[in-house]
Amino acid sequence: MLSLPFFLSQPWLTSPFALAGVSAFLAATMVYFAVAVHRDSVPALGGGIFPLATNGYLYLVNQQSFIYRLRHAFRSTNITRFYVGAMKVYAITGAHNMQAMFRTSASISSDIFIMLVIEHLWGAPADDLKMLGADKTGRLKTPIQEGSKKTPVVMDENKRIWYGFHKIVHEYLAQTAATNALAASFQRLFAQKLGERFPVVGEWTDVRVFEFLKRDMAESAIVSLLGTRILEVNGGGDEFIRLFWEMDAVLISLLWGLPHWMIRSAVAKRDALNAACTRYLEAAWAEFDWDGPEAHADWEPVFGSPFGRHFAKWIKEVGLSPKAMGGALAGVGVGGQNANTVPIATWCIMELAKDPATFHAIRDEVSTTWVTDTATDKRIIDAQKLLALPLLQSVYSETMRLHVSINITREVVDPIMMEGYQLQKGGVIQASTEIAHLDERVWAVEGHPASEFWAARHVQYVDGTDEATGKTIQVPQFSIAGKTNNFFPFGGGVTMCPGRHFAKQEIMVAVAMLVSRFDFEFVEWTNMDGTRSDRPARNNEKYSGAASVPPDRDLRLRWKRLW
Repeated sequence: MLSLPFFLSQPWLTSPFALAGVSAFLAATMVYFAVAVHRDSVPALGGGIFPLATNGYLYLVNQQSFIYRLRHAFRSTNITRFYVGAMKVYAITGAHNMQAMFRTSASISSDIFIMLVIEHLWGAPADDLKMLGADKTGRLKTPIQEGSKKTPVVMDENKRIWYGFHKIVHEYLAQTAATNALAASFQRLFAQKLGERFPVVGEWTDVRVFEFLKRDMAESAIVSLLGTRILEVNGGGDEFIRLFWEMDAVLISLLWGLPHWMIRSAVAKRDALNAACTRYLEAAWAEFDWDGPEAHADWEPVFGSPFGRHFAKWIKEVGLSPKAMGGALAGVGVGGQNANTVPIATWCIMELAKDPATFHAIRDEVSTTWVTDTATDKRIIDAQKLLALPLLQSVYSETMRLHVSINITREVVDPIMMEGYQLQKGGVIQASTEIAHLDERVWAVEGHPASEFWAARHVQYVDGTDEATGKTIQVPQFSIAGKTNNFFPFGGGVTMCPGRHFAKQEIMVAVAMLVSRFDFEFVEWTNMDGTRSDRPARNNEKYSGAASVPPDRDLRLRWKRLW
């Protein structure tokens, strides 16, 4: 995720001061690498007149072209090195290397990326960074051993910051009961939104898919996780959602940590969202009764879910400053969820709208998951049945494969061997999802190259029994067997995306509700301002490296509510 695609095309770079700063940085980098001698046995990435400098430049200004260069290098090696400024980066590919990267090891740390997020996206002050960075004991129950002597760590469990966070995530986001409760809340809230927005059954309505989901799916997800109070203290849902998407649009320029005078507008948008979250937390803590019945509810309006409550307690008990607490909530509770789920759900609906046969096949699958809620007598989706549907799982995974772009990053804290080479301490290891997820050798099937969406790519047929006749029949089954180390849209290892379970349920529930309750008619592709586009949507390359990549165009549909 350490990337800055189309760096020079960003609005904040039009300032003469910004241009001068970047030019000076690039010139210094060119001189540095032109005269320096780097002793490292790992094969250097070629390209350009001065590859040691030009690769770093390309990495910054055009991530897609840089990835093309990496793909060429990976034809002959599974590891290569390049530099971004003075930072040495080892780029890797291959299933066995991914296993090594994600394995718990005292020699490899994910802290470098996490601290970048905390500093540049949370906007945490120096004292917060020092406190959070000082905990080197890891996230698991057994602390990571320190130094080359592997001296055992002895530390009060309650003082281990990241272990405390990991426990909250495991209990309130990862366990089945917790994700089922979150999915039920989201389903209820999204159904309410659909009813409010499209109240008349049988009426055809024009809708732009991405615009609609950015507003109504995002609000339903935020409320399901954090409650309604966060919207109420910030001018309502429209205002808070606007703040979030404005921040999302500048995320990449923030993450790289450029001087604030170069990205003044981006910093202001980050601070506006983080301040809104701080304002909410202060109001919530002042009014919530921690000894009352709502402190144990599956959902309540002040903090929302159990995760919302316990995460709010964690960031306060850790001792973060108000600014860092707002940034933490914005990053983990708001941004980490919606910035990834909404684009993926949008791509799913776009693909189904283009392919009526697959749309109806998904609708038939989903129809088997609708049940009657005995408490409300309303029709709801059984989320566990939904997660088992083979074609819907395949569509979800295929969309993730094509539209997630992130450079998984680890720091070498002790020398480590990989591919027969010793990676040096202080270097950074990166693996690109775009390279792994588009590897023709892994994903291509005759007639269906890895670069194209194919709904049934992850469906295989196995022998089953027809319940009515007892005869053997071919039964569809979702499978990604043998490819799991080439598919890592949520990262890997102990720092794998903590919200991935809820994210998957949210996306699949949203898609299932729309295909079940609406008929679709494709109208046209549009620009983001609603004007007609002369081409279909593609990945918005400005978001390369930012996890889920949204479309650069929208899709106008006519749809009719069925029930």
